[in-house]
Amino acid sequence: MKVYKLNKIKREEVKEIAKEIKNGKIAVFPTDTIYGIGTNAFRWQSVRNICKIKRRNEKKPMPILVDSIEKIKKIVKRIPSDAEKLIKKYWPGPLTLVFETNELGTMLMGGKKSVAARIPNNNVLLSIIKEMGCPLIGTSLGISGIKEYSNISNLDKKLQKEVDIIIDGGKTKIGKSSTVLDLSRYPYTIVRIGAISKKEIEKFMKI
Repeated sequence: MKVYKLNKIKREEVKEIAKEIKNGKIAVFPTDTIYGIGTNAFRWQSVRNICKIKRRNEKKPMPILVDSIEKIKKIVKRIPSDAEKLIKKYWPGPLTLVFETNELGTMLMGGKKSVAARIPNNNVLLSIIKEMGCPLIGTSLGISGIKEYSNISNLDKKLQKEVDIIIDGGKTKIGKSSTVLDLSRYPYTIVRIGAISKKEIEKFMKI
């Protein structure tokens, strides 16, 4: 297991980390919201290993992190026009959106017809994702439904042994999960209230 300090990561280390994750290594990393755990979304065995670490049902899909809206367009059927202002306001940022997948996206999600995606507001992480050239699984660090991390100074020792890379960025900016909005079918629904309130979402679109 290799540990990197976020504020000391060099360009060559970004490339190194991206290559390792793309090849299926499992990483812990800070986002703008909370810490995540992830790997190359197309490396299914590594994805399964994350499910084991989190004690998460393998049939329950995990969200992905991307570095641009263009990457999303490659795997979804459409981006609803009435969601564009919301996306412009909160991406990059603490908003996860669920879209109906196209054929490639369905394959990526193991046959599921929807995908949850986000562009995180963390420049180093975005550089790593861009260097990878593929989506990064970006689920919350910790046991599913039990604990989330906004700081990893007290990261569980057992968990440390189960991952390959740790990027320590200290306390995350927001310290709260992203808000999740399902746009895969109408009427749209808020799946989880997080850093963005329902009132804020309603300023941009009807739900």
